[in-house]
This record gives sequence, C-alpha cells and structure tokens, in this order.
Amino acid sequence: MNVIDAHALGGDGVRTIEGYKEWTREKIRPHFPHEALGSGYGHLHAGGVALDYLVTIDYPVGHLQSIRNRAGAIDTPILRRWLATREPQLFEPDSPWPEVPTDWLASYREHAMGNTAAHAVYDTERCMGTYHTFHRIPGRLGTKHAEKLKQLVPVMHNVFCRVLDALRFDSRFAAGLAALSARETEVAQWVKSGKTNGEIASLSGVSENTVKHHLTSIFDKLGVETRVQLAQRLVEHEFILRPGYVTRIV
Repeated sequence: MNVIDAHALGGDGVRTIEGYKEWTREKIRPHFPHEALGSGYGHLHAGGVALDYLVTIDYPVGHLQSIRNRAGAIDTPILRRWLATREPQLFEPDSPWPEVPTDWLASYREHAMGNTAAHAVYDTERCMGTYHTFHRIPGRLGTKHAEKLKQLVPVMHNVFCRVLDALRFDSRFAAGLAALSARETEVAQWVKSGKTNGEIASLSGVSENTVKHHLTSIFDKLGVETRVQLAQRLVEHEFILRPGYVTRIV
C-alpha cells in the first residue's frame, strides 16, 4: 500500500467550513474515493455521542434525522463498533452485522448510503473527538481501506479542529464587535483605515485622550493588544464597520 504524504494533503490554510468541504473534495476524495462524507465533532455520554458540530459533504441529511435516539444524539452501530475497538470500521449493507437494528438498516438502505468506512480520533482526557464517515464507496471494502483511513483521518482531525477553533474565535470576535458602542465602532473603522490617534480625534471632534480611552475599551472587548493587531483582525475577517452595527461578508 502506498504511504500517503500528509504534507501533500495541505490543509494548513483551511479555516472555514466551506473551505473544509472543498479541501476534502479536492485532497481527500482522490486518495479515498467516496460520494458522501460526514465529519462530526462532539463528546461521548450515556445516551450516545453528542455532536457539537456536524459538517456534511454531499451527504443525505435525511438519514441523520432518522437515526437520532430519544436523547437527540446520533446513535449508530458503526460508531458503537468504533468506540468498542478504536479501529476503522468497514460496513457493507449487503452483508450487515448481526447487531445492526432493522430500523437503522432500513433508513440506511432507503437513503442509499452504500458501502461505508468510518474512523475517528478520540481524546480520552477531554472525552471529545472527531468522527469521519465515508459513504457510497465503490467496489468491495477491505484492508486497504482501513489502512488508508489510519493515514487520512488524523490529518482530517487536525484540519477540522483548526477550522472549528477559528469558527469559535470568529464568533467571540463578532460578539465583541456587536458590543462596541457607535463611537467605538467609528474609531475602529478609522484604525482599520490607518488613521493616527490625532487624525481620528480631528475627524471625530474629540480629544486624543478620548480616542485613547475608546481604544482601550475596544481592545478589551475584542481581545486584541495593539492597533496593528486590531486592524489586521478586522481586515482578515472581512468585517464592514458602520456606526452602531456590524455586517459580515459571506
């Protein structure tokens, strides 16, 4: 079996959900042919696996709705087998495992999930991890599929976690922006435009000390330390600032 070069898979610049989807299509799918993919991030509890985030790539979402248990968690025999063995799981609907529930299998077949391979990375200390399930895989499943998953999924785990960390960080930053006053938003706009404190004071009709006071409050709310960092964050995340509100470019 060829060893996959993790570096060649890239992913370092991926920081959005849409970017993650495109990355899996362009970099993961050629190494591991499939038509649908689900990547989940969550934690284990008595009722099953609680997903904090679930990203579907060309995935029949209707199947997910049908396999939630009474606690609202995703509960599948494939994931249960993985939890028991911590090894890649290969499932073919034409030869189902004895313990597979009939209603689950019926939904699986109804949504044409096809051959499935799944693997995960689990952090036992924090009781969290990422789970990646590939569907509609062509041909018969075998050892080569399991070995490729062992190479690919740790890379996917790192990229997926980085995307989610960026998403949570952006959410906190957006919340901070929403908490700015109209004048603070105006000052942030001028900083983003490269204006000095003196120029901002003149444009706003206030003293430089007042501008410094606004900047201190802005830094505190947004979790930045310098005006350069503030301008960089605003430009990087493409925020349009106007007095009193914030609009995100999507």
